[in-house]
Amino acid sequence: MDCNLVHLTSHDFFFYASQDYGASARPVGLIGNYALMYGLNRYTPNVRRTISSGNKPHYDEDLPRMSVYATPAAPTSDFSIDCRPRIGADRISFESDLILTELTWNSTGSSLLWTMPKEKINIPKTGSYHKFIPLTTFYFYTVGGKLPGILRVGKKYTSARLEMIPLEVEMKEGRFVATCPVNLIDLPEETEILSGSLVKVPPAPLLLDAELKGRYVQGTDLAGGTHRFPVPDQERFKSSWNQEM
Repeated sequence: MDCNLVHLTSHDFFFYASQDYGASARPVGLIGNYALMYGLNRYTPNVRRTISSGNKPHYDEDLPRMSVYATPAAPTSDFSIDCRPRIGADRISFESDLILTELTWNSTGSSLLWTMPKEKINIPKTGSYHKFIPLTTFYFYTVGGKLPGILRVGKKYTSARLEMIPLEVEMKEGRFVATCPVNLIDLPEETEILSGSLVKVPPAPLLLDAELKGRYVQGTDLAGGTHRFPVPDQERFKSSWNQEM
């Protein structure tokens, strides 16, 4: 099975809206696996869509076609491995905890265009959003085909460098604790959820510190670290998982 531990390091301010409070939006410290998979499979036929297809996702049609499966991503500060960002051939010392910077905005909405001149007042709409600073690093796991070196992800398609670390893996079955967030929608019916912390983020809820019972992948990295993630519903991810079994 072709399986990798992947480090994703943003090269610019990184933004996506997990929580939207009207005029203020901010990301949680997780990246959903569907966003990662669309970026990783950007050259898969019939997956890259044009604006004419509308804004509605086509998960049921697209996910089975994708040759690379990805788990949700978590910040590297949550995992005890050397995930310092790499610049060229060297790693750099960098505090990769999730540091958010706040940016404010103001604009004049169409509903105010007639009010302000008439009343002789200036009342623009204001708000704020939060972004992760450059070099923020996440980790996730992949199964399947060849991975790109650069991924564009997030609200503004921020470029991020991918570093792939191959894992020696084996399929197991039983009780285990996942070492990455788990997308609940992806789990097969026979996998039991024993415990975990639920995070509600669109488009699917994620489970942290998940203890599960069912089939899973256990891998070992070059430094001897152990990694575990559940085997998803293989009908939902036909192209990436069936070729690996």
